[in-house]
Amino acid sequence: MSIRKRLFISNTAMIVLPILIIMIIFILLHIILSNDTNFNGYVGQDKGQPVEGSNIELFNELKKIASLEEEKLLDQAYISALPDQFNNDSTNILIRKGTALMNGFQPSNEISIDDLPPFGNEGFNQAGVWLGNDHYSIKQHDFYFQDGTPGSIFLLDNTASFVNTMRTVFPFLFVGLIVLLILINVILSYFMSQSILRPVKQLSEASTKISKGELDFTMGARGRDELGQLVQTFDDMRAQLQESITLRNKYENNRKELVANISHDLKTPITTIMGYVEGIQDGVANTNDKQARYLDTIHTKATYMNRLIEELSLFSKLDVKKVPFHFESVDIQAFIKDYLEDIADDLKDKGIQLSLSGTLTSATVKIDRDKIIRVLENIIYNSVKYNNKSTGKITVSLTDEGKIVKVMIFDNGPGISQAALTTIFQRFYRIDPARSKEGSGLGLAIASQIIEAHSGTIWAENLRTEGLAIYFTLRKSEEDGDNHA
Repeated sequence: MSIRKRLFISNTAMIVLPILIIMIIFILLHIILSNDTNFNGYVGQDKGQPVEGSNIELFNELKKIASLEEEKLLDQAYISALPDQFNNDSTNILIRKGTALMNGFQPSNEISIDDLPPFGNEGFNQAGVWLGNDHYSIKQHDFYFQDGTPGSIFLLDNTASFVNTMRTVFPFLFVGLIVLLILINVILSYFMSQSILRPVKQLSEASTKISKGELDFTMGARGRDELGQLVQTFDDMRAQLQESITLRNKYENNRKELVANISHDLKTPITTIMGYVEGIQDGVANTNDKQARYLDTIHTKATYMNRLIEELSLFSKLDVKKVPFHFESVDIQAFIKDYLEDIADDLKDKGIQLSLSGTLTSATVKIDRDKIIRVLENIIYNSVKYNNKSTGKITVSLTDEGKIVKVMIFDNGPGISQAALTTIFQRFYRIDPARSKEGSGLGLAIASQIIEAHSGTIWAENLRTEGLAIYFTLRKSEEDGDNHA
């Protein structure tokens, strides 16, 4: 619920609830004290009980007597016996003939005939009438005596004690009403303020934490109003800031590690180049053959440095996802076969037998040709570098795995430790801590980045006998994937 709606409902409730309570109280008072109340529904205050139906029945009996034997109402003995028939001590009967009250029983407080309703109000039934100093409920029946004199029968119920009680209670009722109104306003104000102050407090505490560099927290429960949306947006900003700082720290650590590793990897070839250049300058290479060997070594080291820098640049761009990929549908079996034929002679010169196997005959995948060639090159030549057999063997195998093609490249080399299987794809990782073999330590890391960009996975396993196997997967093109599903 929005704050605007909540404020509207709260303010409306602050106005409507007190009005409703006041109206209910006054309606109840009106019901008790007004003419609209039926006489036999009133409370006899002396006993706290309703006027009994038998009193009404007696009144109706007197009405019959007034119609048939009205002179009997002038019989003192008959009238004097009537009080014993009432169930309520506060109920009384008055009989009026003409302008005089007849002998009978009356309330202890003398009532003037002028206080009574005039003749002609047949069926008069009213609560809240003052007669003398007391408060009564009156029921009236008019008739005529035999001599033609108008007469009236009055059934009176004394409610003075109730009125006095109301006079006593009303100040407390008024004070209670004021307290209730204040309480309602306080409760509504409290809940309304809490719905606003709670998220404001959350924002304040979160701002304090962020100013101190604390970002690893969440803002907790959020409402659906504008402040809840503000808290959600603020928490999203905190999460983005945390992610940004984490990424910045990662890049900073990468930069430091990069500088350290590159410094180490460049130092050896640069030292070699400087040494051979100084040898030429100092005349150590005093023959053409020696100079040629020196220059060849300088060229080899310079080429290595150039490749190192090129791999470093590629990895950095891949790491920040700034390398463009040009995907196209390619028959992966034919593609890899062509590449292996291109490098077969070079590997043969290095004492490596290269072969292609697998159950795959044809499958179309979506790849960047140059990037996948880079992956194959890095994996295969990494195997060549660490192969310690007189006759090395490298096999590339392709298998159909439904919607993907799995490529397996395995050799008969020494393999690696079990712990290294999960770390060889990290940048600058070297199996040989002494770095006795040249290399940037970025080849497999670059391969991993490229395969991930192809939505594939790459991993390594030691073979049961000897050697290492590196696997990676490539997703088939949609049309080919549908055909092989």
